[in-house]
Amino acid sequence: MTGIEIAALAGACLIAALAGLLAGALVNTLADRVVGVDEPVWSATQCRKCGALLPPVSLLALGELRTPRVCGNCGKRASFRRPLTQIALALTFPLLLMHALFNPGHPFSRHAGALPIWGIISLGVITLTAFAFIFVVDLEHRLIYDLAIFPPMLLILGFAAFFNSATLPALLLGGALAGLLFLLLYGLGWAIYRQEALGFGDVKLAALMGVAVGWPAVTTAIAITVAGGFITALLLLASGAAGRRAYIPFGIFMSLATAITLLTTPFPW
Repeated sequence: MTGIEIAALAGACLIAALAGLLAGALVNTLADRVVGVDEPVWSATQCRKCGALLPPVSLLALGELRTPRVCGNCGKRASFRRPLTQIALALTFPLLLMHALFNPGHPFSRHAGALPIWGIISLGVITLTAFAFIFVVDLEHRLIYDLAIFPPMLLILGFAAFFNSATLPALLLGGALAGLLFLLLYGLGWAIYRQEALGFGDVKLAALMGVAVGWPAVTTAIAITVAGGFITALLLLASGAAGRRAYIPFGIFMSLATAITLLTTPFPW
């Protein structure tokens, strides 16, 4: 690469990082509006300890790493979720850009009508942002909203159908495989424990994960999800922090698995 090309690439990565900060701000804004259903009813605008309203927030949350928000009522620090979410997306978006530029191919990329580079990056940004929101809300409230699942799924399938319908079988196969596997686990949970070992939102999220990464990359995403959940469960059991019937939010592992798979395997779109 020439010096001009390197400078242009560095500038593009900087723009991608800034876009990641803005996407993180959007995720934080939406996540702050979510109100949980478990008692005590709580939202991220409140202190987790006493329920009092926390101080106002700024769009750029990075300063909270140095000066955390503190509850004016009880003095408890707010979580670092806001700056960490922005940092995560600010790092992930440049990786997405690099992956799209230097690994643009998927099994059908030489066919006429393959998804253009701007489409790949746009779908990647939307998918990563959606899964970041799902990660945060599932971690804080153990909730997975249909509005965070079905619009990205339909968008991915719609883009693929319009630009390169040859990719649709791989996307649909990935969604069906992951969805059916987690539906089976959902049924086994009821059969063994007489209660939900997985929420049905996890089943729908698994289908989105499969559509987002496609076949055969869905096998990688499933393996990462299962390994993450299994290791976490073992650590919680060994430390005594949770019992056998404790609920583990699998949405966080599916979100991480989707991001890792998208950034390390050929794009399925």
